[in-house]
Amino acid sequence: MNGIDKNDLDEVIAKTFNEVKTAVNTHSEKSIQMYSHALRALVELRQQILTEERVSS
Repeated sequence: MNGIDKNDLDEVIAKTFNEVKTAVNTHSEKSIQMYSHALRALVELRQQILTEERVSS
């Protein structure tokens, strides 16, 4: 995945995780759903990057 910085992606994953925690603490169902979906997508993207790195090594 050219153009995606792993460190930037990791930072976004961490921030999104914190948003999920905040949404849970405030019992905001819509925010929980939104940030949970975003977090899943980001983690899947990170996994794809790791897989591509292993294949190309």
